Amino acid sequence: MILRSRPGLRSLTRPALTLAGGVLAALYARERTGEGQRVDASIYGTMIAIQGFELNYASMTGEEPERAGRGHPFLHGVWGAFRTRDGYICIAGVDDQRWPRFCKIMGIEHVQNDPECGDNATRNFHGNRIEATLDGIFPSRSTAEWLKELNDADILVTEVASHQEVLASEQARLNGYLMNLDHPIVGKMTVTGCPITLNGETTYEAKPVAEHGQHTEEIMLEAGYTWDEISALRDAEVI
Repeated sequence: MILRSRPGLRSLTRPALTLAGGVLAALYARERTGEGQRVDASIYGTMIAIQGFELNYASMTGEEPERAGRGHPFLHGVWGAFRTRDGYICIAGVDDQRWPRFCKIMGIEHVQNDPECGDNATRNFHGNRIEATLDGIFPSRSTAEWLKELNDADILVTEVASHQEVLASEQARLNGYLMNLDHPIVGKMTVTGCPITLNGETTYEAKPVAEHGQHTEEIMLEAGYTWDEISALRDAEVI
């Protein structure tokens, strides 16, 4: 599953690691060229990159990979994905300030002060009962209907997009998070790109993975070997 980007609904750790990798690349470039780099990374690009296996599978087969589950191994209750009448939405928790508004929208005011879900920490870590209650309510309305009402109440919620929907995303393609690949055997396809850009230079075309040993001679020539030495090593089955 891929989450559509919305301010406030985000995981900071993964984009931070992506950005850290970009900074390391920029520092290396500065050491080699003496020029600084502007590093860009995004939550959306990072989420696409870390689901590269699933997205590339969906691109090559046209099939939708099996969904991974609710979304978090530790957080429960009002945190994670919920099935609606026509799709899925994902909620990034409901803090104590928003909790009364959420209860009113969901029609569950009777549990607002329940000890099992009355405070944020209890809802997040021990919210199995409220989770089951919400599983019975969300399918009653469409994704669009829930998004409208919950967004208006400032609840941190977003639609869960399918992998095929992400592959069709113009935003992802324009930012280089999705690239075109013309494979010599498989043909043309869409594959995931890099979530990091340096100085705004975006790549739109991917290159096929090298065949085994494809660049052996080129690399050895760069390392100072002569053609005679390379031939001798090949005859001796060293390379």
